[in-house]
Amino acid sequence: MATASADAPPGTIVRAQVIPPREYLGVELRKGQVLRLIDVEGKQVPDLVCFNLHDPTEKLSCNNSRLIQKRWLLTTGHVLYSDEGNEMLAIVADTVGTHHASGGCCNEGANYRRYGTRGTRNCRENMALAAAPLGITQKDIPGAFCPFMKVVQYPDGRYEIEEPDSRPGDYLDLQAEMDLFVAISNCPQERNPCNGFNPTPLKVVVYEAAP
Repeated sequence: MATASADAPPGTIVRAQVIPPREYLGVELRKGQVLRLIDVEGKQVPDLVCFNLHDPTEKLSCNNSRLIQKRWLLTTGHVLYSDEGNEMLAIVADTVGTHHASGGCCNEGANYRRYGTRGTRNCRENMALAAAPLGITQKDIPGAFCPFMKVVQYPDGRYEIEEPDSRPGDYLDLQAEMDLFVAISNCPQERNPCNGFNPTPLKVVVYEAAP
């Protein structure tokens, strides 16, 4: 289970909820609040996207996040930017250090092409369901940021998904730089090592940082 330090962030808890394996959650996050994602049992990846709460046409851009910072690996001190180049989420704490910011996520079409199956649970569908209160559809979902996801790149241009390095109680803290709606998928993928072939619970904590 999650460690005491993960469950006791440095501030006042506003919300705490466990997302069951393969499920999703939508969270309103006010500027200055911190979203803590806790890997309860280890090796579990959440996919997330976010939208400007007051203008959902402004949304996360993993491409801008990499382009502006000249990095494809993001950790403490880095920022997730919007498609308009505005700061959305700042990474303020990170016990893992390995996350995937390519903007990809599992979806119906890709799952069929990769594994030959139809009707699989997937992150794109989950995030659309989470963001439905904003009128968001699957076509509106931008590329996702994937905490704890481990992708290894090879000199010949290939890449492979490997089992995450995250252990029980590891977490990532994301501080809102504007009022946001965050759509989170507790990744249901079980046909590759993304979640160690075994989706497990994820805990979400929203807290007000101590002054």
